[in-house]
Amino acid sequence: MRFGIVGAALLASFFTAAVGLADPLNSSDHPVDAEDSARPGAHNEFNLVPVAGGTTDIGIGGGYFIGYDRVAPGKTPYVWNLESAGFITFAERSGGGLVVPYQDVYLALTVPRFLVPTLELEIRPEYSWETTLGYYGLGDASNATLPPGSPNKYFEYGRLHPELYFQLRCRIVDHVIARTGIRYVQNWLQIAGDSKLEHDLTAGSPEVKALLGPTGPSSVALFDYGIQVDNRDNPVSTHSGTFDSIDVQLSPSDASWMPYRYMNATADLRAFVPIWMPRITLATRVVGDILYGSPPFYELARFEDTYAIGGLNGVRGVPAQRYYGKVKVLGNVELRTELALFHVFGKPVTFGMVAFLDGGRVWADTKPQPDLDGRSVGLKYGTGGGLRLQSGSAFVLRVDMAWSPDATPVAGYVAAGQMF
Repeated sequence: MRFGIVGAALLASFFTAAVGLADPLNSSDHPVDAEDSARPGAHNEFNLVPVAGGTTDIGIGGGYFIGYDRVAPGKTPYVWNLESAGFITFAERSGGGLVVPYQDVYLALTVPRFLVPTLELEIRPEYSWETTLGYYGLGDASNATLPPGSPNKYFEYGRLHPELYFQLRCRIVDHVIARTGIRYVQNWLQIAGDSKLEHDLTAGSPEVKALLGPTGPSSVALFDYGIQVDNRDNPVSTHSGTFDSIDVQLSPSDASWMPYRYMNATADLRAFVPIWMPRITLATRVVGDILYGSPPFYELARFEDTYAIGGLNGVRGVPAQRYYGKVKVLGNVELRTELALFHVFGKPVTFGMVAFLDGGRVWADTKPQPDLDGRSVGLKYGTGGGLRLQSGSAFVLRVDMAWSPDATPVAGYVAAGQMF
């Protein structure tokens, strides 16, 4: 899981403004400031920023962000950028005791204009360890009721997964980018003998055992292909336009040490309609994700390196990893407002509020499995509201509270960036 999905740079933008550093969230999608353009000659820039954030799914925590880049006249936003971030969270387990649900650290090198002006290279090694991932069963009808006499961590398992990712992005024409890359992931799963996952692996139906597949130490090599169409007016806080992407990932190997042979296809369609520019915006998103073949079971809860029916970037209010299935459909509607503008350390800050409704469903398999999915509509949903603080043109702090029939009783999220 990427650090930016979980961590909120709670003080980042204000901190950098106060000490005179460059904005750490600048990327190839964001133009440089006029101040940067006016600086004479090529030079290097260094950023060191404390980070804080968390969710009700993984607890609260903190970490760091370090950025080091080479800036030169006419090379927007930089010649190259090297960044690293680390994040760790802490939570109190039900029944007592402190746990560390999430650890993540990465290093990323980005080179715009790699070999040719229209090509961008990213190389990213990353280390993640998630110790309290949820598994409640497969399908839309899975049950989260704790069996009598079961331990509090009955629905939990752990996953340690370092990975290495190479990606090339190529601008075909204005607003259209093609992407390709390769990701290598090494997995170690921690499955307790008295857990729901262990029960399904040993005593589940043949269909459940087949969908779960092997759970020993293993490797996954994924080849990524995608296309992205982006005509938003602003990639950080959008008021108009669309942002659509279609991605395909292939894992062709089925060796004993790389046992997962499968394909993953995802369509992510986003539209932004200005109702009262720039004060009120209607933001919508529809996502479809399907897995063919024999994927690792943890991918059944995910899309685009985040969680689908539940969690910070899927259906808010529903616990992350609550529903697992090869087929996932979800949608989000947000009414975003910008209510006030003020200044902190000389930087403009916009305060706004958001109301949202999220919904989605999973299907355990690509063929009917009514025992796992039920026979009803089975829509899972969450609704709520939140606050937004946008500092300058490149940073948004998001604070959301969500209610869902699956929530206990509500879910809260603090993160960097709009949800979509």
